[in-house]
Amino acid sequence: MTMRVDHRRQPRRLPSYLRLALLVQLGLLLAGLLALLVADAPGGWLALMLLASACILAAVVAGVLRHPPGQAERGDGVPAPRRTPAAAPTVEFVAAGEEPLRRRLQNLEDDLARREQRLDRLAAGRERAREESRLKSDYLTLLGRELLPLKARLDSLLTAEDEPLSDPQRRTLGELRERLGDLAVLLEGISGEEPAAASPPPVRRASRVLIVDDGPVNLMLARQVLERQGFEVRTATSGAEALACLEQVPFDLVLMDIFMPGMDGMEASRRWRDVEAERYPDHRSVLVALTANASEEDRQRFAEAGLDDYLAKPYRPQQLIERVRRWLPAQLDAPDTP
Repeated sequence: MTMRVDHRRQPRRLPSYLRLALLVQLGLLLAGLLALLVADAPGGWLALMLLASACILAAVVAGVLRHPPGQAERGDGVPAPRRTPAAAPTVEFVAAGEEPLRRRLQNLEDDLARREQRLDRLAAGRERAREESRLKSDYLTLLGRELLPLKARLDSLLTAEDEPLSDPQRRTLGELRERLGDLAVLLEGISGEEPAAASPPPVRRASRVLIVDDGPVNLMLARQVLERQGFEVRTATSGAEALACLEQVPFDLVLMDIFMPGMDGMEASRRWRDVEAERYPDHRSVLVALTANASEEDRQRFAEAGLDDYLAKPYRPQQLIERVRRWLPAQLDAPDTP
């Protein structure tokens, strides 16, 4: 809200000493008039009054000429202020014009502070997640290490000569040993102790691989590893199921678990060769035994059953990849089989 100021010209006033001189002259004129009215007044007094009046009038004229109208004094003797041209906007007007800019700057500062707080919360959350991941990895590593003594104890029981085991006992202990080995490999992979194998170049044709294992953990790990390498992978949990897969399509390589309930890997391998020779006489797959026992006698029995190689359990992902690629190097660029 602005205030309008009245700038009309104020009346000019003469200096105080000039006003006093005019009053004295007026008094002298009145005195001269009285002298003229009185008959017996001497003429010398009248001449003196007229001379004084003329001097005072000359002094008034000189004072007016010495003080122009623009410099006339006010009634209190203080010179009247000169009128100045229009000045620049006042501080209040400038402050009022900058208020939107100040509000915008304040909003930007508040937004920046909120973003910094959000980044701090995200950084704290990420750090907590990393710490929890490290703790879980440590727990899994410790759990995997605790399984190693149990596996070693089972190995000692299987190889002990002072206390011979029956075939059912040996089979049960062997299966238990394999399960513990599978769990150790799984925990090691989850904890991240062993880096993942590098991805190979893409293959032109996916070789068919069949994994026969009644252990779900080992079956899942082997399938994931080989599928990442570009192989076409199928799975079976028993010898009978493996033979049913062979009735549908031939395979380039078969990973055959030896210790399985019902039809074990040795019997399944012998039947595999018979069915394969009958249905696919021009195709012979590679049979690799998956077993924890790989003595010279075991390898001789594997060869008699038609197995070509063996892979000791528990195995690392890279060991599985190397064993499969040892037998299927030429299959990568070969045309697909019926």
